[in-house]
Amino acid sequence: MSDEIKPLRYWRAERALGLKELAAQAGVSHATILRIERGETLSQARVYRKLAQALGIEPLQIAEYRRLMGLDEDARETQ
Repeated sequence: MSDEIKPLRYWRAERALGLKELAAQAGVSHATILRIERGETLSQARVYRKLAQALGIEPLQIAEYRRLMGLDEDARETQ
């Protein structure tokens, strides 16, 4: 598995998943995913773990998760 750190939107697009598809696979609401992708919320760590599992990556590869955990203050990357 790669150590690449990218925004959630990148990982979703990389897997060719729509909001509702990823939401269904991860067991979270599509509105939550949309708010994360828009930078409106950082959500909860358990949400990122569910999303990472559905995407087949580690939570630490999701830039927003790293910010939530205080690991990368400048983890926000452009798409």
